[in-house]
Amino acid sequence: AAPILAIVHPSSAVDSSGKLRVVPKVLAQHHCHPPPSSPETLIAWMTSIRKRHLREYARLQHVRKEMELSRERSEGYVSSMKEDKAREEKEERELQLKRQEEERESKRKEELEERRKALLESLPEEPEAGTTEGVMTIALRFGDGKRDQRRFVAGESSVNDVFNWID
Repeated sequence: AAPILAIVHPSSAVDSSGKLRVVPKVLAQHHCHPPPSSPETLIAWMTSIRKRHLREYARLQHVRKEMELSRERSEGYVSSMKEDKAREEKEERELQLKRQEEERESKRKEELEERRKALLESLPEEPEAGTTEGVMTIALRFGDGKRDQRRFVAGESSVNDVFNWID
């Protein structure tokens, strides 16, 4: 049996189940009677085959480029999906952290309000407005510009009472 030299390329075909498959297709063959005597002869034969099948060769090149672009698009899509998922997970974590922080802040404010209420309830009665003997009046101006004033009985009130009122 004499050797055969063949040029084969991948081709698309639909099999009996209806699926698209890649199958080898023989473009040209050389039965080697006589075999190519030099590399130049072989190159000349391959060049003549390529020229004879120039349209098919161009189509194969186009299909190869399209497959490469399709692969790049698929990889880009997969990469984009992974990045989107990571971004969504990060946003969800940040949202959960923000909710937790808001809950802590809300709880802190609630506890502070309860503490203020308890401190104000523990203060002694404020003397009547007409009484001036043995009464001291304390006025405060806060950093935000608000002003508050309260009267205390001089002998019965302590510094702690004043601080409880301030808090």
